Amino acid sequence: YYNFWWNGGMYMDTIDVTADKRFIEKVDKFTTEKAEILSYYVGLSSCFLVHIVYLLLFKNNGINEMAAFNVFSVTFYFITVLLIKLIKNRITLVFLAIIEIIIHASVATYFVGWAPDFGMFLLMNIPILFLMPSRSKRLPFVIMVISLSLYGILRYYYDEPDSTKYNLYGTKIGNIFYIINILIGAFELLYTVSMYTITNTYTECKLRVQTEQLRIMAAIDTLTQLNNRRAMNDYLKDMKAKSKASGKNYVLGIGDIDNFKRVNDTYGHEMGDEVLIAVAATLKEKAPKSACVARWGGEEFLIAIPNSNLNEGVKYAENLIKAIEQIRFKHEDKEFNVTLTLGICEGHPNDVIDNVISTADNRLYKGKKAGKNRVEYTD
Repeated sequence: YYNFWWNGGMYMDTIDVTADKRFIEKVDKFTTEKAEILSYYVGLSSCFLVHIVYLLLFKNNGINEMAAFNVFSVTFYFITVLLIKLIKNRITLVFLAIIEIIIHASVATYFVGWAPDFGMFLLMNIPILFLMPSRSKRLPFVIMVISLSLYGILRYYYDEPDSTKYNLYGTKIGNIFYIINILIGAFELLYTVSMYTITNTYTECKLRVQTEQLRIMAAIDTLTQLNNRRAMNDYLKDMKAKSKASGKNYVLGIGDIDNFKRVNDTYGHEMGDEVLIAVAATLKEKAPKSACVARWGGEEFLIAIPNSNLNEGVKYAENLIKAIEQIRFKHEDKEFNVTLTLGICEGHPNDVIDNVISTADNRLYKGKKAGKNRVEYTD
C-alpha cells in the first residue's frame, strides 16, 4: 500500500516492502550453494531409497523383469548422488532423473498394468519440467510430448486386467504399490505447488522491492541525499491539500549558499560538493520533524514547514544560518566557512503555492543585496 513518508526532512510516497524484504532474506538463506547441494542430496537419495523398496517388492513377488530394472535404477541414483559435488550444472541430474522416472513408469505399466498407477508419474513430472531452470527452452516441451504420448499409448493398450504379463488388479501387492505411488505422488505434488508458490512469491517480492528502490532513487538528490525537486513538488501538493482541509498556515523558505561560485573557483568542485553535502546534512538535522527539505537546484535549497507561522519559521531559519556559519571546511592548509541566506514566507490555505515560493525567492534575493548571511522575511 502507499503511504507518505517524511523523516528528518525526507519525503516521498512509498510502498511498504518490509515484509517483502523479510521473505527475500528467508529464501536467500536457502539458495546458497550448500543449501542447493543439500536439496540435491535429499531429492536424489529419496529416489535411491524408493527404488530399493521397489526392487525388494518386485523381487519378493516374482516380478523379475521389474526387479532387474530397479537394479539399474538403484545404480543410476547411486551414481547421481556421487556426481552432485563433481559437476557444476547439477540441473542436468534432475532432467536425467525425470527421464529415468518416465522410463520406469512406462516399463512398470507395461508389465503390471494400471492397477498400481505407475502411469501417473508420466503426468506428475510435467510441471517440474517447467519450474526447473534450463538452458534449452525446447527440452521441457520435448519431454512433455514424450510423456503425454507414452501415457496415451499405455492407457490404450494396457488398461485391461489381462493385457499385461503380471495382473495385479485386486491383489494385495497391487494395493501396496498403489498406496506407495499415491504417497509419492502426493509428496511430488506438494513439492511442485510449494516450489511454484515460493518462486512466484519471491519474484513478485523482488519486483516490488526493486520498483520501490527505483522510486526512492528517483525522489532523492544523489549528492546531498535530500529530496529532489520532483519529490518536493509532490510534498507541496500534499501539504497544500492538508492546509486547506485544516485551515492551518505553513512556511516556505528558500536558502542559497553565499558566494558558492567562489568556493568552486578557489577550492575546486570536489570541495564544492563537500560544502553542499555538509550544508544539506545541517538542513536535515536542524529541520523540524514535520518539515521537508529539498535541493531545489544548484546551491539552492527549499524548506517546507507545515502547520507553522512566520515567527516559528524565522526562529528556525536564524538558528539554521548560525549552525551553517559554524561549520569549518579544510582544503590543504586553508580553513574556511560558508554562509547561507534565507528568504521566508508564510503561506495560507487559499494561497497558490507557486506564489508563496516566488515571494520567498524574492526575499532571498533581497537578503543577498542587503549583505547575505541573513534571514529575510519582509518584502
